[in-house]
Amino acid sequence: MRAFASDLDRTLIYSHRMIDPSTATDVHLIETLDGKDISYISSYSRKALQKLNNEIYFIPVTTRTIEQYKRITLFQTAIQPEYAITSNGGHILKDGNVVKGWSDQLKASLETCLSLPVFIRQLEERITGNWVERIRQADHLFIYLIIQRDQVSREELSSLFEWAREQGWQPSLQGKKLYFVPNPVNKWKAVEYLKNELGLSYVYTAGDSLLDYELVKYGDYGFVPLHGEVLESYPGLHKTEAHGMPASDEILLSITEDLSLSKLTSEQNG
Repeated sequence: MRAFASDLDRTLIYSHRMIDPSTATDVHLIETLDGKDISYISSYSRKALQKLNNEIYFIPVTTRTIEQYKRITLFQTAIQPEYAITSNGGHILKDGNVVKGWSDQLKASLETCLSLPVFIRQLEERITGNWVERIRQADHLFIYLIIQRDQVSREELSSLFEWAREQGWQPSLQGKKLYFVPNPVNKWKAVEYLKNELGLSYVYTAGDSLLDYELVKYGDYGFVPLHGEVLESYPGLHKTEAHGMPASDEILLSITEDLSLSKLTSEQNG
């Protein structure tokens, strides 16, 4: 059995800021918050995902918390994946419920790196200036900072990134959000757990951020949208030709064609 394990934001779904106005009529609103439109998906991607979810495992893999993931109405209604990975790999959901086996395994792994409260305290001591608007915890697993990017120097960010990595934490800057995630809370490790549990033979993967690096690298066929942050550090990853929302269509078209070819080959050899 095959699966498609993919990041969501800026890979399959997009905010209005990343949508070309000329194609804005061919998108579907799939998330709102406090009366504001938040996320969209293209018509093609919506249809392709629906088809994929009926043929193979489609596994959303997101840094969003469980609550934030469940705000995406598309995955609660028209497309209901059996499994989803939230909180950057911190939780695996089966039919909306947390998989305890993975949670127990992860909890033991977290004892190997600096604890969340200590990390936050030491991070706050290292931050200078007023470029951090607020610090938020995500499912008691990791943190992200809402920042003013134009108020912080590249040197200070580099210093914080280096320090975080020394503590066993992975940094990632995505727009106005600066993430710090302990190494065991890892998207690929959660996917690998499911790969073993479900006996998956082949996993397509996709993602755009540094937090998606291992997901893309270790997947059997990994994709990065052309605009992906991870390409700045790892330019050799397989990237799309399209930028923005059309990258999602390109990824799904490639997977659909590969599945069709694999099926044809299997039938001919059968």
